[in-house]
Amino acid sequence: MLEILLYWFLLLAAAGCVVAASGRKRIASLIILSPIVLFCTLLLLQTLSYRGQDANIGLGLMVMLIWVITAVLFILAAVMWWFKRRNKSS
Repeated sequence: MLEILLYWFLLLAAAGCVVAASGRKRIASLIILSPIVLFCTLLLLQTLSYRGQDANIGLGLMVMLIWVITAVLFILAAVMWWFKRRNKSS
């Protein structure tokens, strides 16, 4: 359970970084990111409700998908901040 909460907070932090880096277009980024975060939250809740003892490849793939989406959001935020900083210096 603690692991799932950690994944969820990392996902929210990544989405928050993208919203913070978007500048004036925060509403647009919220509209785009809300379904993504909701979808990932539903996937995490599904993994939380599974109580089986055997290995389940689908659950592992869902968790990996959450990690990939979180990493993509963090990379997107870093690129957006880099472009914003680059445009300010010129």
